[in-house]
Amino acid sequence: MRRPVRTSCLPSPRPQVTGRVRPGGRQAGFSLLEILVAFSIMALSLGVLLRIFGGAGRIAGTADEYARAIVVAESLLASAGVETPLRPGETQGEIGEIYRWTLRVNPYPMDESQLGAQPLGFKPYWVELSVQWGEEDDPRAFDLTTLRLLPQTPGVGGGLR
Repeated sequence: MRRPVRTSCLPSPRPQVTGRVRPGGRQAGFSLLEILVAFSIMALSLGVLLRIFGGAGRIAGTADEYARAIVVAESLLASAGVETPLRPGETQGEIGEIYRWTLRVNPYPMDESQLGAQPLGFKPYWVELSVQWGEEDDPRAFDLTTLRLLPQTPGVGGGLR
């Protein structure tokens, strides 16, 4: 069974709201002051976000520079005593136009009385490598140190000559 549809000419019980209404009956939007405050807050927030992301990019670039310096330092230290003989003293050089390096080789101080009467055949050397890069106002450096045993017999295994 169908129910009969009732129609009424009375207004609906809920009034329709189309916007803010002022007491005078006019609709109101945002005032100029409210818009200026909203833009100010947005500008400050964007400025803070840009600084955060800009700082992260700068830190990533610095980390990349240090990673490259580590590779350069490890390569130089691995070749020291293999490609060129190690000699006590200081050696300097450049790689490209970016990195400058300094290699210092010093005899390692040992107490001969602890070794006994039999010589070892090797002499220990303290090897220090410093890699520098960057501008004068923002210099950066990375250091590696190691202990190398060099044969006391001249001309054997990159030893002293």
